[in-house]
Amino acid sequence: MPSPKSVPPAASGIAAFLLVLLLLGSAAEVCLAGGAVTVDLGTVYASNKGDEVDPGLMNLRGKLQVMFNYSSYKMIDRRRRTLAVGESGTFELPGRRAMHVSPLPAPGNKVRLSVQIREGGKNLLTTTVGMSRGGMVLVGGPSHEDGVLILILSAS
Repeated sequence: MPSPKSVPPAASGIAAFLLVLLLLGSAAEVCLAGGAVTVDLGTVYASNKGDEVDPGLMNLRGKLQVMFNYSSYKMIDRRRRTLAVGESGTFELPGRRAMHVSPLPAPGNKVRLSVQIREGGKNLLTTTVGMSRGGMVLVGGPSHEDGVLILILSAS
């Protein structure tokens, strides 16, 4: 193996160039991981009172009925917020509850969200969800009136 003094100048120039490319590639990945995520939260009230399904939920009716087994589904709120990776956003929920969401670094076309649902000072749920951009997750939430809240969480 040659000593460092005997490395030709062209070889050290190539090594320096490759190091710069490697560092630029890492910086690009950090920039992508730090991009904004638009979080959309739909709050649905599900119960066995009646059999009406909100017109805005018709495309999810089958999934809702299989996953949650209620006869009535009503969208009671829908909010959207754009957050940077590491930034936290709060969505108010019925019943003095709130959902805190923070996007986490994720590769490529993926989104990871840290989610916490609180009622007053009490923690009801802490989890991390992952999805493709544009995907959605249905979360069976806390009880509400004569039924439950279902949270439709999507991110793009």
